[in-house]
Order: sequence, then structure tokens, then C-alpha cells
Amino acid sequence: MFSDLKKLGNVFFIISFLLFLFVGYLIFEPFITIITVAIILAIIFYPVHNKINRALKNEILSSLFSTILITLILLLPFSLITFFLIKEIINLYPVVSIYLSDPNLILEKIKQSPFLYNVYQQVENEYSDKLNNNFHDSLVNYLKQVFTFLFNFAKDLLKNFILLIVGLFIMVITIFFLLKDGKKLYQLIYSIIPLEKEEKEYLFKNSYFAIQGVLLGTVFVAIAQSVLALIGFLVAGMDYSIILAFLTFFAAFIPFGGASLIWFPVAVFLFFNKGTFVGLIFLLYGTFVISTVDNIIRPIVVGSKIDIHPLILFFAILGGLKTFGFLGIFIAPVIVAILDAFILLYKKRYNIED
Repeated sequence: MFSDLKKLGNVFFIISFLLFLFVGYLIFEPFITIITVAIILAIIFYPVHNKINRALKNEILSSLFSTILITLILLLPFSLITFFLIKEIINLYPVVSIYLSDPNLILEKIKQSPFLYNVYQQVENEYSDKLNNNFHDSLVNYLKQVFTFLFNFAKDLLKNFILLIVGLFIMVITIFFLLKDGKKLYQLIYSIIPLEKEEKEYLFKNSYFAIQGVLLGTVFVAIAQSVLALIGFLVAGMDYSIILAFLTFFAAFIPFGGASLIWFPVAVFLFFNKGTFVGLIFLLYGTFVISTVDNIIRPIVVGSKIDIHPLILFFAILGGLKTFGFLGIFIAPVIVAILDAFILLYKKRYNIED
């Protein structure tokens, strides 16, 4: 009788626990993205926070100082760039609409550069049969899709800009309390995971290194490349430099080509529109600064931390964008990194050799 009551109690407890977990998820669901990004930033900056805490010897003051530091380094520039990006896309859209409404204007613009017009004719001769002799229409339709996507993206950002500011404010507060009470939260999560102590330590350690390694080695490198590209675009006098830098950020995740998929066409454009000297200087800048920064930053910030194959990250980020929106760029690599840590634990736990 006692055994049956205990079994019934276990079933009741599990069902109730799962039910309240689900209700808790519904309560926190609107803020999950904000909380996740705040946790990621707190994890990345925690070693810096520890040094600040040892210097100030005051948990509240050091957490406040670290939060201000994170805000100034990441969140404030992100907000400003987002604002100017929206402004540039909205300003560009009417210009693009004029060209797309009259496809002959695009051809006239291409004709202004003999090199581009020559390339256009060669491509048209090569692929016109495959495109049912509608190469020009296919090019226009492709450009329409690209600029429609950019405009819709800007429109959504503008529509949610106030919500974005409120979200950043909530994120800053969350980061402060994560830095201040992070150890307590860590101990709570650590204590409720039903694994052996050695396995929990292995999982947490590898997850921590994986998160830092993947984010610092991919997302932060992409940020560095887009910032350097933006500086180059501005110095070279390129119009809509922020849009080009934004595209460079996304291109940096592509395993083959990376940031050069954006800065190289810009170098060619500068070569034929602003002179050989400007184009050559920008080509050297792109080769030895924008693309090379990957090889400099990655070994320094990642070191011996776990790394994930770039092709896996590329597909993960595309899926993250679809699932979580723009912040999926930061969330998806973390999920992949933690999954990688679980795979390593699985291999270790069941003695699976490489």
C-alpha cells in the first residue's frame, strides 16, 4: 500500500512539475531571447568582471561597472548602428524603386562603366539561353527580391525600434543581476542536474569554453570585420556604407569567401569609378586588414577553446535567423556549442573512441 502511494506520489509530482514548468515557460516566453542574450554576454565578460571585482572588492559596484562597460562596448554601438542602418535603407529604397520600375535605367547605369557593361554582356551571352533569353529581367527580379528583403527588414526594425530600446534596457538590468548573483544561479542549476559530479563539471566546463570559443571566434570576428569594412567604406567615400558593412557582417559567416564577397566587388567598383589608386588601396586594405583580422583575432580570443566547423555554424546561423530573428545570430551558435558539449560528454560517458 505504501509502495503504491509512493509511486502515485512520484507520478503526481512529475506531472505537476512538468505542468508548472510549461506555465513558467509561457510566463517568461516573451523575454527568453533577451534573457538568453544577457546570459551569453554575462558569460563572455565574466572573466573581465572577475578582475574588476578583485580590484574593487565590492560585488554591487563591480557588477555596475561591468554592466556599464558592456553597454558602452556593445549595446550602445549596436543601437546607434541599427538606427543609422534603418535610415540608410529607407533613404535607399526610393532610389532603388525608380531603377526597378524602369529596368532600362539599370542598363544605362551599367553602361557608364565600360568594364561592368562588358561583364554584363559576357554573362548575358553565356546564360541568356539558360534563362530563356530573359537575363535582364532575371537580374531585375533578383535585385527586387534583395532590396525588398532589406526594406522589409528595415521596416520591421523601425516598427519595433521602441520595443528594441525597451528590450535593451531590460537586458542591461538582467546583465547586472546575472553578474551580481551569477554564482548563486550557477549553483542552483548545478545542484538540480541529475548527473555525477565529474560529469556535471565536464559538461559545464566544455559548455563554457564552447560558448566563449564559438562566439568569440565567429560572431565577434564577424563584428570586427564589419567594423573594419565600415571604416574602409567611409574613407573610400562609398554611399550607403552601413548597409555594405551590414552585408559584410553576414558574409563573414559564409565558409567560402567570407567578408571578401562584399569588399572585393566594392574594390572593383572603386577601381572603375574612383580611379586605379583608390581601388588598389582598398583592395590591399580588404586583403591585409579586413580578411586577415580573422587569422589574428581568432587564435588570440579563442586559444585552445572548443571550436565548431564553420559549415555547421553557417547553417546554424541561417536556422537561428529564421527561428529567433536577428538575435538568432548570437543564440544559434550557443545552442550548437552546448550540443557539442553534450556530444563530448556522451562519448566520454559511454567510452566511445574518436
